[in-house]
Order: sequence, then C-alpha cells, then structure tokens
Amino acid sequence: MRQINKKTCNFFDANASPVAVHMPNRRQEVISQQASKVIFLHIHKTAGMSLRGLFVKNYRGVPHFNTELKELSEEGWQKCLERIGRMPADDLERCRVFKGHMPFGLHKILPGQAEYITFLRDPVKRVISHYRMQCRKKVLPLDLVIDPSQKDWNLGKHPIFFRSLDNGQTRSIAGADLNLPFGACTEKHLHQAKSNLDRHFKFVGLTEQFDLSLLLLKRLCGWHWHFYVPDNRAADDSICFSPAVLKEIRDLNRFDYELYRYAQERFERLVDSYGLSLKTELALFRSGNYLHQSLHIWRHRIKRRLGVERRKAMISDLSVKDRNLGK
Repeated sequence: MRQINKKTCNFFDANASPVAVHMPNRRQEVISQQASKVIFLHIHKTAGMSLRGLFVKNYRGVPHFNTELKELSEEGWQKCLERIGRMPADDLERCRVFKGHMPFGLHKILPGQAEYITFLRDPVKRVISHYRMQCRKKVLPLDLVIDPSQKDWNLGKHPIFFRSLDNGQTRSIAGADLNLPFGACTEKHLHQAKSNLDRHFKFVGLTEQFDLSLLLLKRLCGWHWHFYVPDNRAADDSICFSPAVLKEIRDLNRFDYELYRYAQERFERLVDSYGLSLKTELALFRSGNYLHQSLHIWRHRIKRRLGVERRKAMISDLSVKDRNLGK
C-alpha cells in the first residue's frame, strides 16, 4: 500500500525503498519536465560518492531512486529491479534520476527515454583504491596477499571483488553478466562498452579530471556551481603492491585501459569544443573550491577540538561529583 510522509513529501511503497520527492521550485519543475530520465551508473572508486552528493544538490526536489547497493552482485541487482517493479506507475513515471551501483541496461525497463552519466578512472589506480577500501572496511583481511601465480589470485573467497578486479569498468558499461567468471572479459565486451558509450551516454567524466568534468556537466546538463569536499577516499596507508603484481593488474585490465583511452579522446574533444572560456572558468572554480575545502577542514578541526574539551569538562564534572559523594 502506498503511503505519504507529509513531513518530507516522500512517496514510498511499503515494500520498497523511498523515492525522494521534495517540493520543487521553478528550475526544478523545468528539470522534471525534461524528456529524458538521468541514470548515474556509479562504478566503484571513480569518485562516485562525491558525485552522488552533487547529484542531490543539482537535482534537489526532483524525484530520484537509489539502488542502495554497496556491492554489485546478481542477487542484489535482481532485488533492486524488483523494488523498481513494485513502484506505482505514476511514481515511476515522475522519477527523473536513478543512481547507484548498477550494470548498464536499466533504461530498458523504464518508461520513456533515459540518458546515462558515468565516470571512468585509470584502471590500475581504481583497482588499488578499491582494494584499500575493501581492507579498510574489513571486507578483505589486512594480511591478504594478491598472488597472480594462483588461478584465483588468492581472492577466490571474495568473488564480487575478484570479478571487479578483471576489467570492472568494461563489464559495467557493457552490461555484462554479473556472474561472468574472472578472466572471461573479452574483446566482445569492450566493443559493446564502446557502442554503449556512443549510443546511450550523455556524458562520460574522468576521475582524474573531476573539476573539469563538473564544469562540462554544467554546460551539458544545466548543473550549477557547487563546491565539494572529496568523499570516501581510500587512505594512503601501508598496503603496497609489488611491481610484478601491478604489471599483472595492468595486463589483466587491458580492456579497461582501451575503454579509458576511448573515453579520454571523447572527453578531450568535448573540452576543445568549448575553448578558452572553459579553461578560465576552471581556474575560477578551483580557486573557490580550494577555499571551500580549506574552510571545511578548519570547521572540522574546531568541532573536534570542542568535542575533546567538552568531554574533558564532563569527565572533570563527574570526578568532582564522585569526590563530593565520597565525603
């Protein structure tokens, strides 16, 4: 049974996750009336968490759906599709933004037209960052050693990460079977991924050119300037990779490298088409965002310092009370 939360104006199915709907302003009404839905295909460790926050700001008040998948598996994806299938037709029609971890292909079950947005990253950097994140979150044990001499690289007990290690970006953009075995990504998947980029993706950003990508989104999709603080960064810790392992990862991800180069060429052509005005805007944006991030760090330190002093004061008060009780 469909219920309405009057406080937040969220429409939700009793058996499905909420679809956020806020009271729109004039600009938001224009976005809602655009013909195409927007699908943000979030690939692990491509700055997607930072981008998701910017999606909220740029599509504030526009109905959206989150896949809510921390890891992309066949079972989890099928449950997500079932949630979408349970949404009332009117709510699904009004929903303009779909975002989260997913394989290519969601547009096939949505009413009307849909355009994709995604970000790609240097394949080896992405794998290293993903591995460190998995260790930080204790999904992978800290003492785990990747061993390419073994058939399963010593990752057989962690199949989702194991498959992502093998050309994970190509798999996602191609819409490959989520149970496709490790090492089974082929030239055919690469060709399909390139075709999908050309036919269905309104924009493909690059993690290494994140600020510039945001300004291109502003020009292509009507986004506004929103400064940001990087989110969900994997810390540079003691987890290191030997040159031999890095070479094996690089060789394994040859299709991801080819797809990344293909996206780079597309990206550079788009940047060139805007000329000097884009470069000028980029310099201004970076100056403003540097100040924004510096203020964020300053506020965080102040809050942490106040928190420490508050705890000390509480401990001191408790000590005084204990002494008074002991008299």
